[in-house]
Amino acid sequence: MNLKKIILPNLRLKLLALALALVSWYAIRETINFEITVSDIPLEIQADEGWSVLRQSADSVTATFRGSQEDIRLMDQKQLRAALKINAGAARREEEITLGTDHISGTRGVRAVRVYPERVSVSLDRESERKVPVKARTVGRPFAGEIETLICEPAIVSLRGPAIHLEQTEWVFTEPVDVDGRTSSFRKRCRVLPPSNLWTPRIDPPEVQVSVMIVQQTASQTWNDVEVAALVAPGQVDRISIAPAKVQVIASGTPESVAALRQALPRVFVDCRDLDASLTYDLPVSIHLPAGAGGVTAAADPPVAHIVFERALPGHAPGLPAENGMPP
Repeated sequence: MNLKKIILPNLRLKLLALALALVSWYAIRETINFEITVSDIPLEIQADEGWSVLRQSADSVTATFRGSQEDIRLMDQKQLRAALKINAGAARREEEITLGTDHISGTRGVRAVRVYPERVSVSLDRESERKVPVKARTVGRPFAGEIETLICEPAIVSLRGPAIHLEQTEWVFTEPVDVDGRTSSFRKRCRVLPPSNLWTPRIDPPEVQVSVMIVQQTASQTWNDVEVAALVAPGQVDRISIAPAKVQVIASGTPESVAALRQALPRVFVDCRDLDASLTYDLPVSIHLPAGAGGVTAAADPPVAHIVFERALPGHAPGLPAENGMPP
Protein backbone atom coordinates (compact mmCIF):
# COMPACT_ATOMS: atom_id res chain seq x y z
CA MET A 1 0.00 0.00 0.00
CA ASN A 2 1.34 3.42 -0.96
CA LEU A 3 1.70 5.69 2.10
CA LYS A 4 1.43 8.80 -0.05
CA LYS A 5 -2.01 7.75 -1.20
CA ILE A 6 -3.03 7.34 2.46
CA ILE A 7 -1.45 10.51 3.89
CA LEU A 8 -1.65 13.07 1.11
CA PRO A 9 -5.40 13.07 0.46
CA ASN A 10 -7.11 15.65 2.75
CA LEU A 11 -3.73 16.45 4.30
CA ARG A 12 -4.90 19.78 5.69
CA LEU A 13 -7.84 18.22 7.47
CA LYS A 14 -5.64 15.47 8.88
CA LEU A 15 -3.07 17.97 10.18
CA LEU A 16 -5.83 20.06 11.70
CA ALA A 17 -7.27 16.99 13.43
CA LEU A 18 -3.84 16.07 14.79
CA ALA A 19 -3.34 19.59 16.11
CA LEU A 20 -6.73 19.58 17.78
CA ALA A 21 -5.99 16.19 19.34
CA LEU A 22 -2.70 17.47 20.76
CA VAL A 23 -4.37 20.59 22.14
CA SER A 24 -7.14 18.48 23.72
CA TRP A 25 -4.60 16.08 25.22
CA TYR A 26 -2.61 18.91 26.80
CA ALA A 27 -5.82 20.57 28.05
CA ILE A 28 -7.03 17.33 29.67
CA ARG A 29 -3.57 16.71 31.12
CA GLU A 30 -3.49 20.19 32.64
CA THR A 31 -6.98 19.65 34.05
CA ILE A 32 -6.35 16.29 35.76
CA ASN A 33 -2.66 16.64 36.60
CA PHE A 34 -2.72 19.28 39.29
CA GLU A 35 -0.41 18.45 42.20
CA ILE A 36 -0.27 19.55 45.84
CA THR A 37 2.19 18.65 48.59
CA VAL A 38 0.88 18.28 52.14
CA SER A 39 3.16 18.06 55.17
CA ASP A 40 2.58 17.00 58.80
CA ILE A 41 0.29 14.10 57.94
CA PRO A 42 0.03 11.99 61.13
CA LEU A 43 1.80 8.65 60.94
CA GLU A 44 0.03 5.89 62.88
CA ILE A 45 1.88 2.60 63.32
CA GLN A 46 0.03 -0.37 64.83
CA ALA A 47 1.68 -3.47 66.21
CA ASP A 48 0.33 -6.96 66.91
CA GLU A 49 -1.80 -7.64 69.97
CA GLY A 50 0.28 -7.42 73.13
CA TRP A 51 2.88 -5.14 71.56
CA SER A 52 3.34 -1.35 71.47
CA VAL A 53 5.49 1.03 69.49
CA LEU A 54 8.33 2.09 71.77
CA ARG A 55 9.71 4.70 69.40
CA GLN A 56 9.53 5.60 65.73
CA SER A 57 11.85 7.82 63.72
CA ALA A 58 9.01 9.93 62.30
CA ASP A 59 5.61 10.93 63.69
CA SER A 60 4.38 12.48 60.45
CA VAL A 61 4.99 12.30 56.72
CA THR A 62 4.84 14.56 53.68
CA ALA A 63 2.91 13.40 50.64
CA THR A 64 2.29 14.73 47.12
CA PHE A 65 -1.20 14.30 45.65
CA ARG A 66 -2.34 14.48 42.04
CA GLY A 67 -5.80 15.09 40.65
CA SER A 68 -8.10 17.60 39.04
CA GLN A 69 -8.04 21.20 40.17
CA GLU A 70 -11.54 20.88 41.63
CA ASP A 71 -10.79 17.62 43.53
CA ILE A 72 -7.63 19.10 45.00
CA ARG A 73 -9.53 22.22 46.03
CA LEU A 74 -12.14 20.10 47.81
CA MET A 75 -9.57 17.88 49.56
CA ASP A 76 -9.86 18.00 53.38
CA GLN A 77 -6.29 17.89 54.62
CA LYS A 78 -7.44 17.27 58.21
CA GLN A 79 -8.73 13.84 57.17
CA LEU A 80 -5.37 12.66 55.81
CA ARG A 81 -3.64 9.80 57.66
CA ALA A 82 -0.67 7.56 57.07
CA ALA A 83 -1.30 4.19 58.74
CA LEU A 84 0.32 0.79 58.59
CA LYS A 85 0.53 -2.35 60.70
CA ILE A 86 3.69 -4.28 61.45
CA ASN A 87 4.23 -7.77 62.80
CA ALA A 88 6.15 -8.15 66.06
CA GLY A 89 8.81 -10.78 66.47
CA ALA A 90 10.80 -10.44 69.67
CA ALA A 91 10.75 -8.09 72.63
CA ARG A 92 12.06 -4.64 71.88
CA ARG A 93 12.87 -5.59 68.33
CA GLU A 94 13.81 -2.87 65.87
CA GLU A 95 12.65 -2.78 62.29
CA GLU A 96 12.88 -0.45 59.31
CA ILE A 97 9.65 -0.30 57.36
CA THR A 98 8.90 1.10 53.93
CA LEU A 99 6.14 3.65 53.43
CA GLY A 100 4.17 3.68 50.22
CA THR A 101 1.39 5.73 48.68
CA ASP A 102 -1.06 2.95 49.55
CA HIS A 103 -0.55 3.76 53.25
CA ILE A 104 -2.16 7.18 52.78
CA SER A 105 -5.88 7.37 53.53
CA GLY A 106 -8.48 10.13 53.72
CA THR A 107 -8.38 11.13 50.05
CA ARG A 108 -11.26 11.36 47.59
CA GLY A 109 -10.83 12.01 43.88
CA VAL A 110 -7.06 12.47 44.22
CA ARG A 111 -4.23 9.98 44.60
CA ALA A 112 -0.94 10.06 46.43
CA VAL A 113 2.04 9.83 44.11
CA ARG A 114 4.97 10.38 46.49
CA VAL A 115 5.60 9.96 50.24
CA TYR A 116 8.49 11.23 52.33
CA PRO A 117 10.25 9.77 54.23
CA GLU A 118 10.16 6.52 52.34
CA ARG A 119 11.50 4.48 55.28
CA VAL A 120 10.81 4.71 59.03
CA SER A 121 12.68 2.99 61.87
CA VAL A 122 10.41 1.45 64.51
CA SER A 123 11.23 -0.12 67.88
CA LEU A 124 8.69 -2.33 69.67
CA ASP A 125 8.19 -3.32 73.30
CA ARG A 126 5.81 -5.54 75.18
CA GLU A 127 2.53 -3.72 75.90
CA SER A 128 1.64 -3.14 79.54
CA GLU A 129 -1.02 -1.34 81.55
CA ARG A 130 -0.70 1.04 84.50
CA LYS A 131 -3.10 3.20 86.48
CA VAL A 132 -1.79 6.67 87.30
CA PRO A 133 -3.24 9.85 88.87
CA VAL A 134 -4.38 12.63 86.55
CA LYS A 135 -3.69 16.24 87.47
CA ALA A 136 -5.23 19.44 86.12
CA ARG A 137 -3.49 22.74 85.39
CA THR A 138 -4.71 26.19 84.43
CA VAL A 139 -3.82 29.14 82.23
CA GLY A 140 -4.91 32.73 82.73
CA ARG A 141 -6.03 34.48 85.88
CA PRO A 142 -9.47 34.79 87.51
CA PHE A 143 -11.06 38.22 87.39
CA ALA A 144 -11.74 38.02 91.12
CA GLY A 145 -10.50 35.61 93.74
CA GLU A 146 -7.91 32.89 93.47
CA ILE A 147 -7.87 29.20 92.61
CA GLU A 148 -8.23 27.16 95.77
CA THR A 149 -8.08 23.67 94.28
CA LEU A 150 -8.47 21.60 91.10
CA ILE A 151 -10.35 18.30 91.29
CA CYS A 152 -10.33 15.67 88.53
CA GLU A 153 -13.13 13.10 88.24
CA PRO A 154 -12.08 10.36 87.89
CA ALA A 155 -8.79 11.02 89.65
CA ILE A 156 -7.06 7.96 88.11
CA VAL A 157 -6.78 6.88 84.47
CA SER A 158 -5.45 3.73 82.83
CA LEU A 159 -2.54 3.83 80.39
CA ARG A 160 -1.66 1.08 77.90
CA GLY A 161 1.64 1.28 76.10
CA PRO A 162 5.28 0.17 76.09
CA ALA A 163 6.24 -1.33 79.45
CA ILE A 164 9.52 0.55 79.65
CA HIS A 165 7.74 3.91 79.31
CA LEU A 166 4.97 3.04 81.74
CA GLU A 167 7.54 2.17 84.41
CA GLN A 168 8.75 5.79 84.25
CA THR A 169 5.29 7.42 84.30
CA GLU A 170 4.04 8.60 87.71
CA TRP A 171 1.11 10.79 86.58
CA VAL A 172 -0.43 12.57 83.57
CA PHE A 173 -1.88 16.05 83.04
CA THR A 174 -5.08 17.29 81.46
CA GLU A 175 -5.06 19.94 78.79
CA PRO A 176 -4.80 23.40 80.42
CA VAL A 177 -8.05 24.87 81.74
CA ASP A 178 -8.56 28.54 80.83
CA VAL A 179 -9.61 30.49 83.97
CA ASP A 180 -8.97 33.96 82.57
CA GLY A 181 -11.72 36.38 83.61
CA ARG A 182 -13.60 33.84 85.71
CA THR A 183 -15.36 35.06 88.85
CA SER A 184 -16.71 31.83 90.35
CA SER A 185 -16.10 28.09 90.49
CA PHE A 186 -16.94 25.99 87.40
CA ARG A 187 -16.54 22.57 85.79
CA LYS A 188 -15.22 21.54 82.41
CA ARG A 189 -14.48 18.27 80.59
CA CYS A 190 -10.82 18.14 79.57
CA ARG A 191 -8.76 15.80 77.43
CA VAL A 192 -6.05 13.79 79.18
CA LEU A 193 -2.68 14.43 77.53
CA PRO A 194 0.02 11.82 76.85
CA PRO A 195 2.88 11.90 79.36
CA SER A 196 5.39 12.72 76.61
CA ASN A 197 5.60 13.95 73.05
CA LEU A 198 7.79 10.97 72.21
CA TRP A 199 5.14 8.30 72.71
CA THR A 200 1.35 8.10 72.92
CA PRO A 201 -0.35 5.49 75.11
CA ARG A 202 -3.99 4.48 74.95
CA ILE A 203 -5.71 6.43 77.72
CA ASP A 204 -8.92 5.29 79.41
CA PRO A 205 -10.95 7.37 79.92
CA PRO A 206 -9.60 9.88 77.38
CA GLU A 207 -11.39 12.78 79.14
CA VAL A 208 -12.04 13.73 82.77
CA GLN A 209 -14.18 16.38 84.41
CA VAL A 210 -12.18 19.12 86.10
CA SER A 211 -13.76 21.14 88.91
CA VAL A 212 -12.06 24.51 89.38
CA MET A 213 -12.73 25.90 92.84
CA ILE A 214 -12.31 29.69 93.00
CA VAL A 215 -12.45 31.50 96.33
CA GLN A 216 -12.81 35.22 96.70
CA GLN A 217 -9.81 37.12 98.05
CA THR A 218 -10.68 39.17 101.10
CA ALA A 219 -8.96 41.91 103.02
CA SER A 220 -9.87 43.68 106.25
CA GLN A 221 -9.43 47.07 107.86
CA THR A 222 -9.77 47.75 111.59
CA TRP A 223 -10.50 51.09 113.31
CA ASN A 224 -10.11 51.26 117.07
CA ASP A 225 -11.91 53.63 119.49
CA VAL A 226 -14.50 54.91 117.03
CA GLU A 227 -16.97 57.15 118.88
CA VAL A 228 -20.60 56.05 118.92
CA ALA A 229 -23.17 58.77 118.17
CA ALA A 230 -26.92 58.78 118.78
CA LEU A 231 -29.38 59.22 115.96
CA VAL A 232 -32.24 61.36 117.40
CA ALA A 233 -35.38 62.99 116.07
CA PRO A 234 -35.39 66.75 115.35
CA GLY A 235 -36.20 68.71 118.51
CA GLN A 236 -35.40 65.86 120.85
CA VAL A 237 -33.81 67.40 123.97
CA ASP A 238 -32.99 64.38 126.09
CA ARG A 239 -29.39 63.68 126.80
CA ILE A 240 -28.37 60.13 125.93
CA SER A 241 -25.74 58.08 127.65
CA ILE A 242 -24.14 55.38 125.45
CA ALA A 243 -22.04 52.56 126.82
CA PRO A 244 -19.57 51.81 125.52
CA ALA A 245 -18.94 55.26 124.10
CA LYS A 246 -16.39 53.90 121.65
CA VAL A 247 -16.22 50.64 119.69
CA GLN A 248 -13.92 48.81 117.34
CA VAL A 249 -15.01 48.64 113.67
CA ILE A 250 -13.85 45.83 111.39
CA ALA A 251 -14.54 46.07 107.63
CA SER A 252 -13.92 43.21 105.16
CA GLY A 253 -14.27 42.87 101.40
CA THR A 254 -12.23 42.70 98.23
CA PRO A 255 -8.69 44.06 98.53
CA GLU A 256 -9.49 46.92 96.16
CA SER A 257 -12.62 48.11 97.99
CA VAL A 258 -11.04 47.82 101.42
CA ALA A 259 -7.99 49.76 100.24
CA ALA A 260 -10.30 52.62 99.21
CA LEU A 261 -11.50 52.89 102.83
CA ARG A 262 -8.14 53.10 104.52
CA GLN A 263 -8.12 56.92 104.44
CA ALA A 264 -11.74 57.28 105.65
CA LEU A 265 -13.25 56.91 109.11
CA PRO A 266 -16.59 55.12 109.35
CA ARG A 267 -19.43 56.74 111.31
CA VAL A 268 -20.99 54.66 114.06
CA PHE A 269 -24.37 55.33 115.65
CA VAL A 270 -27.36 53.87 117.45
CA ASP A 271 -30.91 54.74 116.40
CA CYS A 272 -32.61 56.43 119.37
CA ARG A 273 -35.63 57.88 117.59
CA ASP A 274 -39.18 57.18 118.77
CA LEU A 275 -38.02 55.57 122.02
CA ASP A 276 -39.60 55.92 125.46
CA ALA A 277 -37.21 58.11 127.44
CA SER A 278 -38.29 56.47 130.70
CA LEU A 279 -36.74 53.16 129.69
CA THR A 280 -33.25 51.89 128.99
CA TYR A 281 -32.30 49.95 125.87
CA ASP A 282 -29.68 47.66 124.41
CA LEU A 283 -29.52 48.73 120.74
CA PRO A 284 -27.53 47.39 117.79
CA VAL A 285 -24.61 49.52 116.68
CA SER A 286 -24.99 50.63 113.07
CA ILE A 287 -22.11 51.58 110.77
CA HIS A 288 -22.22 54.11 107.97
CA LEU A 289 -19.42 53.60 105.42
CA PRO A 290 -18.29 56.33 103.04
CA ALA A 291 -19.18 56.30 99.34
CA GLY A 292 -17.30 53.81 97.23
CA ALA A 293 -17.52 51.02 99.81
CA GLY A 294 -19.52 48.66 97.59
CA GLY A 295 -18.93 45.00 98.38
CA VAL A 296 -17.62 45.80 101.88
CA THR A 297 -19.24 44.55 105.07
CA ALA A 298 -18.54 46.07 108.46
CA ALA A 299 -19.24 45.05 112.03
CA ALA A 300 -18.82 46.71 115.41
CA ASP A 301 -17.24 45.18 118.48
CA PRO A 302 -19.19 45.10 120.70
CA PRO A 303 -22.21 44.97 118.39
CA VAL A 304 -24.68 46.30 120.99
CA ALA A 305 -24.67 49.52 123.07
CA HIS A 306 -26.58 50.27 126.28
CA ILE A 307 -28.73 53.41 126.04
CA VAL A 308 -29.91 55.55 128.98
CA PHE A 309 -31.93 58.76 128.54
CA GLU A 310 -31.03 61.70 130.79
CA ARG A 311 -33.19 64.82 131.10
CA ALA A 312 -31.40 67.90 129.75
CA LEU A 313 -31.14 71.03 131.95
CA PRO A 314 -33.59 73.84 131.06
CA GLY A 315 -32.28 75.95 128.20
CA HIS A 316 -29.40 73.51 127.57
CA ALA A 317 -29.02 72.10 124.09
CA PRO A 318 -29.10 68.35 123.69
CA GLY A 319 -25.73 66.74 123.95
CA LEU A 320 -25.98 64.58 120.84
CA PRO A 321 -27.99 66.37 118.15
CA ALA A 322 -29.03 64.88 114.85
CA GLU A 323 -29.10 66.49 111.42
CA ASN A 324 -32.23 65.78 109.38
CA GLY A 325 -32.67 62.54 111.24
CA MET A 326 -29.39 61.10 109.84
CA PRO A 327 -26.13 60.35 111.67
CA PRO A 328 -23.64 63.20 111.69
